Amino acid sequence: MDNRLAPLLSRGELLTRAEYRALAHLTEHPLLVGHITVRELAKRTYVSTATIVRLCQKLGFSGYSEFIWHCKQLLSDTPHIREPSPDTVDHLPELFARFVANYQQTFRWVSMEKRQRFSALLRDKESFFLYGAGFSYLFAEYLTKKLQVLGKAAFISGPGDSRNIFLSNAARYQVFIAVSRSGETEQVLDKARIAKNVGMTVVAFTRASANSLAALADLHFALYDEAVHFAAEAAGITSFESNLVLLIDLLLLEATE
Repeated sequence: MDNRLAPLLSRGELLTRAEYRALAHLTEHPLLVGHITVRELAKRTYVSTATIVRLCQKLGFSGYSEFIWHCKQLLSDTPHIREPSPDTVDHLPELFARFVANYQQTFRWVSMEKRQRFSALLRDKESFFLYGAGFSYLFAEYLTKKLQVLGKAAFISGPGDSRNIFLSNAARYQVFIAVSRSGETEQVLDKARIAKNVGMTVVAFTRASANSLAALADLHFALYDEAVHFAAEAAGITSFESNLVLLIDLLLLEATE
């Protein structure tokens, strides 16, 4: 987000979730200011033009044109972002280059066809059930909240929840998204099998090595994992988790552009 537009978010508590989503999209993409119509903004953020007009009025503007004019004024100020000094760039840790190489390896496996299929799911489906165990639960929760911001019905569950929670609710959801580093966690596989049986589309995020969850999934995203063995090194610090966050954000960004 351009910090020159940050003041717009100060009244976020007065906005509905849909209104906040439209505002956040514009603050996160300042180059759109002055180049996007109210209808285009509504389409990108899955809201109505009336919602955007109400947003403008709640922020104290007569309508969309006055709101955009105000945004242009904010952006005309000098940004408060300090350029990094050459010394800072020259002293990046050696691991930085290794992590970048790992990210590049993962993104070589994320084909355009897979990205387009994910975008289609996000465009065409409204209800998502997400599941993760251990550390993977944190990232499933992250994706859940991102989907909720986009106005989707998204529910998160993990091993701490009763199996009956999933059995009772599976038919209500259209897409099952599982995050599992190993792809072999039995609780995750159990839910994925049920999801397949009730007709849900199964999406999986796992490490790139062959695994049972990947074989079950309708859409599988493989992530590079430099750990030699997931069980022995699951507690170790690797680029796998940061790979996962980057991938999630890329998929969501492409799907909502």
